[in-house]
Amino acid sequence: MNPGKTTGSSQPRPTVFIPEPRAETKSLDVLREVAEVKLGDSRRKYSEDELLEEARNADALIISSRDAISRRIIEACPKLKIISKRGAKPSNVDIQSATERGIPVTWTPGSNAVSVAEHALMMILAQMKRLIRSMSGQKDGEWRGDLVPGNELSGKTVGIIGLGQAGSELAKRLSCFAVDMVAYDPYVPRERAVQLNVKMVGLKELLEISDIVSLHCDLTQETRHLIGEEQLKRMKKGAYLVNTARGELIDTKALYQALKEALIAGAALDVFEEEPTERNNPLFSLDNVLHTPHMAGITHESVGREPVWAAEEVVRVLKGESPQNVVNPEYTRNVRTK
Repeated sequence: MNPGKTTGSSQPRPTVFIPEPRAETKSLDVLREVAEVKLGDSRRKYSEDELLEEARNADALIISSRDAISRRIIEACPKLKIISKRGAKPSNVDIQSATERGIPVTWTPGSNAVSVAEHALMMILAQMKRLIRSMSGQKDGEWRGDLVPGNELSGKTVGIIGLGQAGSELAKRLSCFAVDMVAYDPYVPRERAVQLNVKMVGLKELLEISDIVSLHCDLTQETRHLIGEEQLKRMKKGAYLVNTARGELIDTKALYQALKEALIAGAALDVFEEEPTERNNPLFSLDNVLHTPHMAGITHESVGREPVWAAEEVVRVLKGESPQNVVNPEYTRNVRTK
């Protein structure tokens, strides 16, 4: 059935546009009960002009972190009623513009938290055990006596910046490694830290005492380049920096310089300031960097949950109900009544 085609009613069914479809089978069943679904191209990122053209007649958007939903796009979509993002809170949506239009922006908290936490833990262990360097050395004919040994995680201090869903899940998994855990997050209740056996500290102290620093916070104006030259210089010379949250949390140029000069032992990165990454990304030339292509939250389990939860938010709004996980709850003040 084509978008906009009527079904025995004088009113056309609403249209949902999904720019980056991914494992959508179950979510499509949910959506097609109330709307027509238009699928985009999962293989490439849309330009603003392309996305504007594709989304112009949509009543709802279901997005990932790939495509930017700008003010221009939001203002050019007169029928738009909801922007639903799979996964973490969106940093690629003009929230103010959506709020001004009375459009809720939603997300799916917890849907990929376990996946991200497990990926972060894998990266921590891989760096501590020098996994990638050992594999590379073995391919070149080196054996164990030729290689620099790794380190035990046990007895180390792990600093978690952002004790939300993913950060909390990481803390749970670290509890069996006999580590000391500290966290910086001014927005979570201290009761959560107590339950997780995590000590809350300031950012400066966390950076100075941690052997591993793992980022799990949202990207905001305050957290952009949260880790820059000054913060990297505060870290231990043998410390590792892990980022499975948002690339813009780290000043890439400062990180490259710190790694090149061995101010810290290494970094493990799943996210980058510029995505998708180019082959000539300077970080890829360093042997103390472990990197993956923004896949921490992508597992069979999370990919099954995220689209369904995002679709359910869309269905609620198209049925005239209130969404559950709203980034901009103040949107209700601007809801237009006709």
